[in-house]
Amino acid sequence: MKQTIEHLPEIKRLELNDIVSVIRGRCGDVEMIILFGSYARGNYKVEADLKPDRRSGHASDYDILVVPEHKTTVDDSLLWRKITEECNALKTSAHPRIIVHDIWDLNIKLVKGQYFFSDIKKEGRMLFDSGRFELAGEQKQTQEEKRRIAQEHFDYWFERANQFFKTALDHVNKEWYSLAAFDLQQSAEHSFKAILLVFTNYLPNEHRLGLLSLMAAKEDNSLAGIFPCETQEEEDRFRLLDEAYIGGRYDPKYRISKEDLEILAVHVKKLLDRTEKVCQQKIKSFTK
Repeated sequence: MKQTIEHLPEIKRLELNDIVSVIRGRCGDVEMIILFGSYARGNYKVEADLKPDRRSGHASDYDILVVPEHKTTVDDSLLWRKITEECNALKTSAHPRIIVHDIWDLNIKLVKGQYFFSDIKKEGRMLFDSGRFELAGEQKQTQEEKRRIAQEHFDYWFERANQFFKTALDHVNKEWYSLAAFDLQQSAEHSFKAILLVFTNYLPNEHRLGLLSLMAAKEDNSLAGIFPCETQEEEDRFRLLDEAYIGGRYDPKYRISKEDLEILAVHVKKLLDRTEKVCQQKIKSFTK
């Protein structure tokens, strides 16, 4: 792993230093902070690189892996919400996207050869290192092992996605609209996670569909724009779907119309069809 970010413009380096300062200032249990993704590789895109009339695609994020020693630090959701809010308040030129895994969990994933973390180790840039720990080496997997693992992930997560979709349609017919919204949210979430597991062998601890869709689109660009958000109406409708993970089950004030559910169901069905296609193609690629 490279130890510098000298390949980035000065303004980017200063912004990343500010993000590191926020993370370390808020959390005393930080062993490593690693930049990964397009900014680590150097093939990032800023807003000026993108067509103003595009129907999909977005500027690159600052993808950052924070590695504490203790799992209790990882599980402190309030801490990481505050850190994320403080990083967002910096108004950096790229949006910071932070994921957190303790060193023991990270090294287990590296030993197992999980592609997502293996790529981070190979392509990442160390922004901070306490020097107390080392990253584990990878135990190589055969193509057949990769294919078997990807197939198992797909069979479970895609089947669940289809089950939630069928239940959603049934709940719409019964006029149980809040539950139908939750089922559609779960169908979409399980679809995105099926894609991420097949492509990267990584299951993010994340329920926000906006973030999951961005992560999936990075693996296969045909997944970009599955849920259109070009108008305020489309954006509001997607927000209702995203919020259904909590609101659809627990919030008596949560409301969604039958019309919105029927439109969202069309988009979720499109996601299911696309998920099946790209995952099957990826699984076949492991036999080459």
